[in-house]
Amino acid sequence: MQPMTHSCARPESSCVICHVWRRSDWHELEEAGRQLLGRGRHRKDYNSGEIVFAQGAENDGVYCISGGTVGIRRLDHNGNSVLLGLAYPGDTIGYRSFLTGGEHKTSAEALGPSVLCHIDRATLSGLLAGSPALGLRFLKRSIGELEHAHEMMFRQATLSNRHKLVHLLLVLAVKHGQRHANGSRSIELPVSRRDLASMVGARHETISRIIGRLETDGIAHFSGRQVTIPSMEALTAEIDACFPPDRRGACSAKPALGRDPRLDAGSLAALRVVTAGPT
Repeated sequence: MQPMTHSCARPESSCVICHVWRRSDWHELEEAGRQLLGRGRHRKDYNSGEIVFAQGAENDGVYCISGGTVGIRRLDHNGNSVLLGLAYPGDTIGYRSFLTGGEHKTSAEALGPSVLCHIDRATLSGLLAGSPALGLRFLKRSIGELEHAHEMMFRQATLSNRHKLVHLLLVLAVKHGQRHANGSRSIELPVSRRDLASMVGARHETISRIIGRLETDGIAHFSGRQVTIPSMEALTAEIDACFPPDRRGACSAKPALGRDPRLDAGSLAALRVVTAGPT
């Protein structure tokens, strides 16, 4: 089933009143740029599992996520899918293949009911021509993702699979967790266990064994996609144990649970596997 498409040219559907506008790459546009964006943007509603763009397809623009969660995947030559990362409201996807003028190196899939706004190539070209600041934002985003990839390479070599899974759970707790009165936190995982293994860079069987040990140790309890963390302090202590005392406070691997979840998006990007390609 094809996603429903809605034009967003109506004043009441203007980008500037979108709830993620100020978190997006577009909020610094001048009035002329905002009007161009409004005319060239189209809203699409996706059901869970629907493809936003496919690996190998020619780029026809970029997408700004307004609602939901989108998985960035890559297929190998045998058709096996690897989840490289997650994108959230306010994120722009597809911009690197646009800038290189090539095909998508990854695919994007809605992991639940999602809303995305498509900005076509002609509109985006006009916006970049009239707003150097927008191009600079895309450049800074690319550099940031490269730095996170380097950080990931370091962690792949220095952290155990258990600690990489714990870190991923900490990030998902920020994005998808619910805090309870007794201090515990529950997480509704947006991905399968096989996808968790992809993001950690381990085999599915390895992740299953680690999950079993985490349950035995009372660190986390898994039931389908529902994860219960009895003590966030105990979970965080798992990461602290990887670093000497003088580096624990500055450890970039540990997300800050008390801050705006948007601020921790970089922590998730750092968990993408080394083969992560342009979105």
